[in-house]
Amino acid sequence: MVNISLPDGVNLCIIYITTMKKILYISLFCAIFYFSWFFAGSPDILSWQKISIIKNAKNFIASVFFADSTTTEALKEHYSAVEKTKSKIKLLIVAGHDDESGGAEFRGVKEAKINLDLALNLAEFFKSNDKFEVTLVRDKNGYNPIFLNYFDKERESIKEFSKKQKETMSELVRAGDVFSVEGVIHNSAPAETALKLYGINKWANENNIDIVLHIHFNDDPTRNRKRQEEGKYSGFAIYVPEAQYSNARASRAVAEPIFSQLAKFYPVSNFIQEQDGIVEDQKLIAIGAHNTLDPVGMLIEYGYIYESQFTNDKIRKSVIKELAFQTYIGSVSFFENNQKKLLAYDTLLLPHKWEETLQKGVKNNESILALQTALNFEKLYPPEGFNKHDCPITGNFGHCTSLALKKFQKKYGINDEAGEMGKLTKNKLNEMYSF
Repeated sequence: MVNISLPDGVNLCIIYITTMKKILYISLFCAIFYFSWFFAGSPDILSWQKISIIKNAKNFIASVFFADSTTTEALKEHYSAVEKTKSKIKLLIVAGHDDESGGAEFRGVKEAKINLDLALNLAEFFKSNDKFEVTLVRDKNGYNPIFLNYFDKERESIKEFSKKQKETMSELVRAGDVFSVEGVIHNSAPAETALKLYGINKWANENNIDIVLHIHFNDDPTRNRKRQEEGKYSGFAIYVPEAQYSNARASRAVAEPIFSQLAKFYPVSNFIQEQDGIVEDQKLIAIGAHNTLDPVGMLIEYGYIYESQFTNDKIRKSVIKELAFQTYIGSVSFFENNQKKLLAYDTLLLPHKWEETLQKGVKNNESILALQTALNFEKLYPPEGFNKHDCPITGNFGHCTSLALKKFQKKYGINDEAGEMGKLTKNKLNEMYSF
């Protein structure tokens, strides 16, 4: 081991780096300054020692580039101190796509529209909680003027930001200090969309946003769109940054209770690369491709756009609001450590008063949505031998609902109404799950 006395300027530079938050370019400057001095002033140093020092320096640069930009501890401390500091948790909600890049579409249902509907509902839930400060990238009037102005004035700086991050990432991958991980294959974002997404990341970094949440619905790329056929996949998935990224650990920690809450009622995607439910990804710009996002980032695919609960105007409004509410509950439970129960049933679909007689074949019905949810709480829906893909909560009274209702009736000693909602069944449901 060779002990080297460094010049004062180098020592000061190193001290400065250790006290700053992930400033890559200062680190690179210091590294260049040090090695210029080192190699010029130390000709007697053995070549293998020089190689070792270079390797350590590359590892140092990688560690700075991928230092934790946010932590679960910091987020929870921030949340706990809101009343004292008056500094709220800053949440940025991004309704995926827009009028120009509408995303998926099925029989007149446009993803950009239902993304926005869910985002608006979600924003209202968070705004009702005085510990959160909510910003929407777009609302029913279009893009937030803050972002329109930012995309316009900062266009070149956004391009430079994304370019530098890509170059640094590529260099670290080539050097073997970072592993490139192939995940789900996504459609490439058009240039203008990519610029907006990188711009959102840059703005979030500059404005000390704590959580960035992107809202989307999925589609099956193999389905016949010309014939408007349904696809073969269903269910939700949450995308988070790949484990090497600076915001990865905190993002996964926030995503986990959201996933658990959604999974109580909805199926996890059965697309093979999404079956874990929480999916790590290096390439999605929305969650910080090339390590471009400092705060927690996640993108939720709430289901496949052709699933029946999303295609019917009558029922979709309630389903979208419920998905937003479940996301809100999951988010708050991260900060509250699952100790705070917001409602008796953790759903907006209950309590419910059943008044009409319901039977097999009825579709797109609010009372059936509530019935399926109540049967879910009874652990009878989906019925034995079926899963949430076979028997989703749709508001349609089919075979699954009939089987589950028979089990409910047997459980509570209700005879002569097998699989249908007669007077006795209604009375029991209202006794247990009504107002």
